[in-house]
Amino acid sequence: MSWLQDPIHRTLSGALNGLALRESLVAGNLANIDTPGYSPKSVDFEGVLRAELARDGTPVRGASTPPIQGGMLRTDPRHLDSARPPERDGPGASMFAGSIRNDGNGVDLESEMAALAETQLRFAAVGRLMTGRLAMLRDAITGGR
Repeated sequence: MSWLQDPIHRTLSGALNGLALRESLVAGNLANIDTPGYSPKSVDFEGVLRAELARDGTPVRGASTPPIQGGMLRTDPRHLDSARPPERDGPGASMFAGSIRNDGNGVDLESEMAALAETQLRFAAVGRLMTGRLAMLRDAITGGR
């Protein structure tokens, strides 16, 4: 088996590509923050990665459990269910559902900046994993010299 065909290497490089795509989409959303009628674009990177890992036969923690908001898994029946809308007038209920701007632009600066920061942190973490993986391969090839 070639190191290029290694499932871990493919997964890490796919994760880097997906996170780069997400960062590009967030940057595009921020660039169009003043464009009337603009709808923000996003990508469900975690869902795509989970499906890709399941397709390759790689065991995925919680793959049989439906994901809930924020990529967390519902592991207990007492956890909140994202499939059900929140109670309208209950504590913590949010009535915000999209743009409140008159020009129809749906970009929210705070959520886009939070998504950008999260994506950059994840990209850095996956990059460190890839660097460590390649360093192990280098050490194996050179015998640690």
